Amino acid sequence: MWSFHVHRLLFPVAAALAIVGAIPAPSHVVAQAASCEDFQYFEFAQAVYEDDPSSWSALDPDGDGIACPDLAPGVAPALWTNAIPTGATKVDLVRVVDGDTIVFDTPAGEDTIRIFMTDTPETKNPNDPVECFGAEATAYTRWLLEQSADIYLERDITERDKYDRLLRYVWIDFGGGFIIQLNEAIVRSGHGIVVTYPPDVRYLDQLRAAQEFAIRHNLGLWAACGGADTPLGLAAPVPAPQRVAQQPAPAPPADSGGACDPSYPDLCLPSYPDLDCKEIPQRRFRVLPPDPHNFDGNHDGIGCESD
Repeated sequence: MWSFHVHRLLFPVAAALAIVGAIPAPSHVVAQAASCEDFQYFEFAQAVYEDDPSSWSALDPDGDGIACPDLAPGVAPALWTNAIPTGATKVDLVRVVDGDTIVFDTPAGEDTIRIFMTDTPETKNPNDPVECFGAEATAYTRWLLEQSADIYLERDITERDKYDRLLRYVWIDFGGGFIIQLNEAIVRSGHGIVVTYPPDVRYLDQLRAAQEFAIRHNLGLWAACGGADTPLGLAAPVPAPQRVAQQPAPAPPADSGGACDPSYPDLCLPSYPDLDCKEIPQRRFRVLPPDPHNFDGNHDGIGCESD
């Protein structure tokens, strides 16, 4: 049977939050009766529920598809594994530069790490304005890495970027099978977005799923900033983060020619097979699979990013 082990994680903006740990990969989970009291963070409860709604129906007693909506946002473990990858290197934290850049003490000495496939809002780039949710992303990364846990770095294909920073996936091991991949946790909680630079795409499926989760549940920058790459102070007013069941698409305008395609929840576009970005005025809107118009060519969850 799956047992819970509680690890205390103190977040700077909340007095004392706890996460519930020791969950193995979904294929090995033996579901048991559980309640929202067994979880402290929404991401964890919802991810477990979405993996197997019938087994975890107790987390969604009203049947709206949302588990434990009153829980605070926080973190979920990497549900696809309960072990640090073979060959990963144990390191010690030196300091957090920003949400996606960290300095570690490695066996080869102190080095700056840029995490793979994850981009957080800018706070340090002299050529770019400070972006909405950048400070929150930095605080989130620091919060996770400053816990009493072991930290590991995992390689993919490319060793360093053009700034000579090591490129790595970052893993945090709290013991008892409770494993967090920092890259995925940042994206799932809405503190960053997926970026792809092949051939380094080992966890592409997991990170895409995490981003779809954050968009679907309006977490982090998706709620606070209306999306990614928003300069600080220019974010469109949005309501407080809401985790509500998916609603039916609104009725299409009279001239739309058909129903709204659910791949574009912020727009009402029919499913024409030949529609492309040049034929619509909207830019930088959310895209969910299957994206029949291929508005999201780089699969980062954002459609028609350039003119």
